[in-house]
Amino acid sequence: MRNNDYHTPRRTSNTQERPISPKRRSSAPRNIFLSAIILSIVAVSAYAINALLQEPLEDISGYADIATPSLGSPAQTNYQSQSQEASQLASQMHTFNELAAISNGHLQLVNMDFAVPDGTPGDLVRISNHAQTLNPTTLLREDALTGLVAMLDSAAIEEGFIQFRVTQGFRTQEYQQNLYSALGESGIAAPPGHSEHQVGLAIDISYHGVNIGNSPQGAWLMENSYRYGFILRYPEHKTDITGIPFEPWHYRYVGQPHAYFMFVNDLVLEEYIELLRRDGEITIVYRHVTYRVVYLSNGDTIEIPEGHLFNASLDNTGGIIVTV
Repeated sequence: MRNNDYHTPRRTSNTQERPISPKRRSSAPRNIFLSAIILSIVAVSAYAINALLQEPLEDISGYADIATPSLGSPAQTNYQSQSQEASQLASQMHTFNELAAISNGHLQLVNMDFAVPDGTPGDLVRISNHAQTLNPTTLLREDALTGLVAMLDSAAIEEGFIQFRVTQGFRTQEYQQNLYSALGESGIAAPPGHSEHQVGLAIDISYHGVNIGNSPQGAWLMENSYRYGFILRYPEHKTDITGIPFEPWHYRYVGQPHAYFMFVNDLVLEEYIELLRRDGEITIVYRHVTYRVVYLSNGDTIEIPEGHLFNASLDNTGGIIVTV
C-alpha cells in the first residue's frame, strides 16, 4: 500500500549506501568442541526466534497515518526510519496552493451546508478482499481500509467479535440519487452530493447482520474506533450540530491525531474544524508523539521545520489543515 500521506521537503543529500563485501572465512576444520558450541548457539537462537514469533504484535494502529502497512500483512510502522531520513532535509516554506495539491482529504467536511467536492477518489479499494461486507463490490479509500482492517482485527483479538460486516462504503452520485429518491423523505438518506459516503472515507457497519445500536459490539466501537483513526460521526447528543439523527453504525475515517483529539474532547467534525479555524493552531500529544495542527486560509503559508514529516487536508469549507 502506498505511504504518501506524509511529505518531506526536498532531499539535499545524494549519499548512497555502498555494499559491504563479506569477510573471507577460514576453511580450517572445526574441532568437536567448537562444533558443539555452535550447535548450542543455533539451538538457543532458534528457540528465541520462535518465542518472538509467538508474541502478540504491538498495537501501533494509532500511527496509521504515518506508515500505511500493506493490507493482509501484520500492522507495522516505519516512522522511526522516516524521521531519520527527514532529519537530513532542509526546512521549507509551503503555500496554501502547494498544500492543497497534496491534500489527502481526511478532514473534508461534508454535510447539508458543504457539498462533496467534484471528482472520484483515486485510491478506492475493494473491502471484501480484507473484511466481511454485505456487497462484495463495496469500496473504501486505502487509508480508511487500513484502519478498518486493524480495528476489526483488534475487536476479534480483544473481545472475540468476529462478525462485524461493512454494509456501506463509497457511494457514487448516481447511487446516492437513487437512495435519496427512495428514502429521502424519511430523513435516512442525504441528498446526492451531501453524503459522506461519496468521499470514500465513511462506512456503515453491522454485527452478524444486525444493527449495532445498544449492543456490546457497538459499545466497543464507540470506545475504541478512535485508536484506528475513526470517529462515530453522528452521535446521539450532537444531532443539533450535525443535523443528522443518531447513527450508531456510521463511522468516518479522519486519521490521527485528529480522531484521538475529537474523541477525548467529545467533538464532532463540525466542532473540530471550527476550533481549528478559531484558534489557528493546536498541539496534540498522542502515543508519545507531539503533533502540531495548523489551520491555514487561502493565501497563508507555513514553514515545515527541518526533520519533520507532515500532511495536509482541505477541509471543504475554504481552509486547509496541516499536521506536522
